[in-house]
Amino acid sequence: MRGNGSWISLRRTEAGQRAAQLRVTSMVVELDLTEPDTTTFGSRTTIEFASSAPDTFVDFRGAELRSVVLNGADLDRDAWQDGRIALAGLTPTNTLVVQGRMEFSHDGEGLHRHVDPEDGRTYLYAMSFLDAAPRWFACFDQPDLKSPYVFVVDAPADWTVLGNGPAEQIEPGRWRIVPTGPLASYFTTLVAGPYASVYDEHDGIRLGLHVRAALADRLQAEAPDMITVSKQCFDYYHRQFGARYPFGEYHQAFVPDFNAGAMENPGCVTFRDHFVYRGRTTSTDRARRAGVIAHEMAHQWFGDLVTMRWWDDLWLNESFAEYLAHRCCTEATDYPLWTEFGILRKDWGAVADQSPSTHPVAGNGSVDAAAALQDFDGISYAKGAAVIKQLVAYLGERTFLGGLRSYVDRFRYRNASFADLMESWTAAGARDLDGWAQSWLRTSGMDTIDVAGSPPDVVIETVHAGGARRHAVTVGAVERSGAITASLDALVDGAGPASVAVPVDTVLVLPDRYDDTWAKIRFGPDGWSRVAEVLPALADETATVVIYNAIRDAVRDAALAPARALELIINGLPATRSDVIMASVLHFAHDQLAGTYCRVVDRPDRLTRVHELARRLLGGSEPGSDRQLTAFRLCVRTAADRDLLHRWYAETGLPDRLTLDPELAWEIVERAATLGDERSLVDHALDRDPSASGHVHAARARASLPSPEAKRAAWTGLMRPSAAAPYELYAIAEGFFRAGQEQLTGPYVERYFDEITETAEFRTGWALGAVASRAYPWLAADPATLDRAYRVLAGDLVGPLRRALLDGTDALRRAAASLTRFG
Repeated sequence: MRGNGSWISLRRTEAGQRAAQLRVTSMVVELDLTEPDTTTFGSRTTIEFASSAPDTFVDFRGAELRSVVLNGADLDRDAWQDGRIALAGLTPTNTLVVQGRMEFSHDGEGLHRHVDPEDGRTYLYAMSFLDAAPRWFACFDQPDLKSPYVFVVDAPADWTVLGNGPAEQIEPGRWRIVPTGPLASYFTTLVAGPYASVYDEHDGIRLGLHVRAALADRLQAEAPDMITVSKQCFDYYHRQFGARYPFGEYHQAFVPDFNAGAMENPGCVTFRDHFVYRGRTTSTDRARRAGVIAHEMAHQWFGDLVTMRWWDDLWLNESFAEYLAHRCCTEATDYPLWTEFGILRKDWGAVADQSPSTHPVAGNGSVDAAAALQDFDGISYAKGAAVIKQLVAYLGERTFLGGLRSYVDRFRYRNASFADLMESWTAAGARDLDGWAQSWLRTSGMDTIDVAGSPPDVVIETVHAGGARRHAVTVGAVERSGAITASLDALVDGAGPASVAVPVDTVLVLPDRYDDTWAKIRFGPDGWSRVAEVLPALADETATVVIYNAIRDAVRDAALAPARALELIINGLPATRSDVIMASVLHFAHDQLAGTYCRVVDRPDRLTRVHELARRLLGGSEPGSDRQLTAFRLCVRTAADRDLLHRWYAETGLPDRLTLDPELAWEIVERAATLGDERSLVDHALDRDPSASGHVHAARARASLPSPEAKRAAWTGLMRPSAAAPYELYAIAEGFFRAGQEQLTGPYVERYFDEITETAEFRTGWALGAVASRAYPWLAADPATLDRAYRVLAGDLVGPLRRALLDGTDALRRAAASLTRFG
């Protein structure tokens, strides 16, 4: 029986009913990957389970259902509707066998199939999150029906096969994988293909790194750093959790077309393969990768060993992994990450928390699995981690870690809720957690912390977004030289402003000197003038993060003129020694201050000023340094001189000791493509680099070309069904609306809102939302565009589309408000 392609997202009430009724005791999944068919594969699942009621359903989203056998009896295949197979006549113990044909995925979910354009080899991997497991095997797909699993896989004899446990080749081409302990369906995985591998061992744990064969040389170059970080993370988490890693071997597979940054599958974490860098890397690049490695490893305890009962406790996974990863990297590796957290992650979360789609960190309900995916954002990650940082200050290290260890020990291999974690902290000595949780976790939005008065007598006051939160902050006093001469603890809450005495020669008062809390920061009625005085001399990284985040936030609030913000950045940024701050702030200046928050007529001049700043930073960097490479990348992205870009592509006139690698060469090609007819340059670059990454870059460059033909072709790829790989599709979306091409792309702004809803007919999940978000006409900040957007939002939209349009429209609304006020 063939499926109709439709499916119903599991509702929370249904999950509760199944969890109360069922106990799954065994899952055996058999896959045949040896057939010549490139579109489907065979899947057979045997499920043993106990039931306290006669009826339920199992999830199956295959292409064809061939048979269903329940307790030895064949079931009518008409029982399969909307991705579910109805089961009736259940007994206290049951055996269900479901056999079918499943479609290989090309959207990064289910069992994804990628053919490497460089060598023609086929690579597979399974992504089961959030509800994609039924796309490759039948299961009761919800977090709280964990079960022991066995995977039996037939694959070509020359393939590597990996999964959630040690993979044993029981005969040529046949593999058996038996994970340690029960698994939730959403973090089951399979990785299969002619992957290249590097192996090591640490503390009795076998380690493996795996990547497509075309990247084997790069893996050899990058493996020492990744293995070192992995070992350091294991040692750190073993100390912090008081429990050893529980899932046997630990494989990290870097796979193509991966939608997320990584996925925490126990024993076999999958990552985007761009983390196996193809060119020269900076410490910032490696630190970002270390953070992802540490994040996914933290999940082995927080998420995998102990798993949330339902998706409304998603933050128990992501917020804790985010917080613990930044702690781990800072305390145990060569990559301190709190600056990165402040300048990148917190800003991501702040934008989400001020948008119409904001939601509390915890307790969001998540009426069904599809709705839960929309809360997978900067709030669940960055805001949650920032709130946990406040909690640690509130509870103290001993109580915080004691509660975590107790929680992991009590619920290992089981499911738990936030209430269970609260009980563990209370048993460890915490008090008044209900009040803390209500103000920080169950209310949305950001408070504003501001300064009033004049040195030496100032007050720190707060405007609450909802609920009376208590902010434990350290107030910094900055003098004209940039020195921070005083750091004073303060507690700001609903009881009123906190009085602070600062030195009389204080120029700028920093209300959150160590970037400890979650709030918008302001510096008093003449604060921006005071910022202008100290920023060019300020060397303290954390204080600089606080100021630049305040600048970005004030621009988005139409409380600071974009032109003045650019002046602050131009005068202040050369003083920072942090490459991640430099890159993040320059990207904001390029994308926002010279883009969305700038009138079209003024954009060329603004861009020139940003490019001049990048050149100034490049000129002040040491040859061969990370700073030089970071600054050069920014020079490329802001260049307006095609001849200069051509010379750089030909490796003429490059800065001293800087050479092109494939990624840097493509950055030059992509920028040149936005400025003129560079079809031959794109073709030349692709001939030189025919890799999967090269095809993604070429797709973005071709979509960026300023010609009607290029835009028509790109638009067809975006708004009609396409065979393009996911990241090629995302690249086309990113390349379509470009500053400087407003006249050419203007007619497509209206078409976007007319046509984007139709893409839900042939895209789902990650891909649907990602294309809509990346293709959003972000440069058209005017009333007519907003009116079109609001009309579409007033209609009936599926979750991923609604979230993408809601957030994109809010960003556009903010830019329009700024342009109305400041011009």
